[in-house]
Amino acid sequence: MLDHLTIKVKDFDTEAAFYEAALAPLGYTKGAEFPGAVQFASADGSSVWVSRTDGDVTPAHVAFVGDEDAIKAFHTAGLAAGGTDNGEPGPRPNYGPTYYAAFVHDPEGNNIEACKH
Repeated sequence: MLDHLTIKVKDFDTEAAFYEAALAPLGYTKGAEFPGAVQFASADGSSVWVSRTDGDVTPAHVAFVGDEDAIKAFHTAGLAAGGTDNGEPGPRPNYGPTYYAAFVHDPEGNNIEACKH
């Protein structure tokens, strides 16, 4: 089980707003906040931190679990919050016979996915 992960970003305010909106349909809520860092926590105890950096940022791929309705809502919320489409909600039979997912690039190019198997 994942405890937490950190996504490093350059434009902290834009990215924090994106993740707050995009992760809400998946059950994540804003938790602890520090200057340049914010936590989004889920009911299972795992969390995602968004943290400002002045260093180089290499885009990451992070996938979250949700049901089909949450995946659709994640995709819609992510686009509305400044993300760009990287794969509409739908089946992904090339990933597995029951794989269903949606993909959104956050404003800095991280590939954020919501999926179910």
